[in-house]
Amino acid sequence: MENTDDLIKLLQKRDLLTRKLSEHPYSFATYFKRAECHEELGYPDLAVGDAYRALLLIDEISDESGEYHEEASEAFRKDLEGNEFIKENVFTDRPLVIEQQRLRCFVLLSRSLSRCGCLRSAYGFAERGLRAAPDDPSFLSLRAAVLERDPDRNGSNYNPKTDLPEQGYIRRELYPWNDHEPDRFSEDSLRTLNEDMKRVAPKCEIRAVSLPLLENKDTPKDPSKPSPTIRQLGIFATEDIDPGETVLQETSLLAANNRLYDPLCDACSAPLPPISASETPLPACSECDDIVFCSQSCHDAAMSLYHPAVCGKPDLEAVAKDPSPLAATNALYLVLLGRTFALSETQTVHPLDLAETKYLWGDFAAPPLSRALFDSSPSARKLPFTFEDNILAPLHLFEKMDINIFTALPATDTWVISTLFAKFRGVASARMSPRTGMPEVCAVHSMWSLANHSCAPNVKWEWAGSMKLTARGGEDVVKWGGMKEAEREGGIRKGEEVLSHYCDIELGVDKRREWAEGALGGTCICQRCMWEKREEQAKEK
Repeated sequence: MENTDDLIKLLQKRDLLTRKLSEHPYSFATYFKRAECHEELGYPDLAVGDAYRALLLIDEISDESGEYHEEASEAFRKDLEGNEFIKENVFTDRPLVIEQQRLRCFVLLSRSLSRCGCLRSAYGFAERGLRAAPDDPSFLSLRAAVLERDPDRNGSNYNPKTDLPEQGYIRRELYPWNDHEPDRFSEDSLRTLNEDMKRVAPKCEIRAVSLPLLENKDTPKDPSKPSPTIRQLGIFATEDIDPGETVLQETSLLAANNRLYDPLCDACSAPLPPISASETPLPACSECDDIVFCSQSCHDAAMSLYHPAVCGKPDLEAVAKDPSPLAATNALYLVLLGRTFALSETQTVHPLDLAETKYLWGDFAAPPLSRALFDSSPSARKLPFTFEDNILAPLHLFEKMDINIFTALPATDTWVISTLFAKFRGVASARMSPRTGMPEVCAVHSMWSLANHSCAPNVKWEWAGSMKLTARGGEDVVKWGGMKEAEREGGIRKGEEVLSHYCDIELGVDKRREWAEGALGGTCICQRCMWEKREEQAKEK
């Protein structure tokens, strides 16, 4: 879709449909039309989100015991009266119309999930369609197209229900309609950020900095053109910082863990201090079982900022807890999403406007409207996406939080969830389990996250309830062949940038780059990586 006018018309259509959903939140027809609009815009992930909510409404209409049966049925009646379906509808009998719309959902879900790369789920919806409408050419074609995309489909023991790949990827998108993203470089934003920074890092300030635009290692490069750059924020020393000196110490309530009943503070996820029977009990919520805090300050902050939204909801505590090792990372992003919405609900603030999330950068792609806005090439897709992790699990979470996904669409819309996941994946820190070696605790520290990456950082970080950055010195200084002599002394001079690290800096250059690519959004080209790669290539000649 290269025509700018057509694109703008589609965006205007999407805006109209979104406003209509705010007035008629249970309208199946409007959700389905917006799903088709998202598909045409090139957002198959958002099409999946809308088509699945449309399917949920069809299920509510069919189930008289459904929580939203009356509202969905009334909206469907009005859709029918308004002739919303009838162009291609040959049925006049209401049950047949309902079944026809269900099949349309299956088609759109299968097609859009396939475009996202979630082939197993796409196959599943095609199969559901064929069970309801055997030999239907649309579902037969969809199923065949899904199988055609899997190179392993001809194996002797191949079972598409279990063997088709499910891990897909979508763009980390700064959506055209996202009016929550601030201008992080404005005077007001920098003033706000630096006021917060002074509280946690008195010898530092935040400044704008120009960084190279990182690309995937497989992205074609034109050596005749200058390397593109991107404007970002960074942390700079306002006075000399000695080796071993604390640079920053920050506590965050946007913290969570995926362990059920582990002795961790509910607010900051720090290990609870050991106590004896003679000591005063640790602060706890009087209404909840097993919600304990490491300090009175954490208790008070929780009670005023997030806990009322989840208090007295025991089923919620088990969501995404004790996952399998392979699911541990995604479980942590889900519980971070839950904490974000607890903060949002308690403070009556949109989840993207919270102090903890507002200024986070998610390595967003924002091409101009004058070109194909929604590039579908594999190299542009960097945000992991599956039907389970990005659609089903968040909706299950909202259900346990008693959040109505239809009336609360402005906060729970699929694009909001994707925006938050993009931010989390770029900046969240994790603590590994000593038992499994997998991540079990994570947090987002908004000030700490502004420190840019280097594989030869001048600070080391430690997280145990609060995030602490310490200036490297002595044996902590990262030694590499191309470093300057002054860098061997450690510490940070006035005016120098504070550089942290997003990967295990003890690894070799290729492993470091592989590890950091998800957080960085591309291949690391810090001075150390570039020098070590050149040395490695020279040895191979």
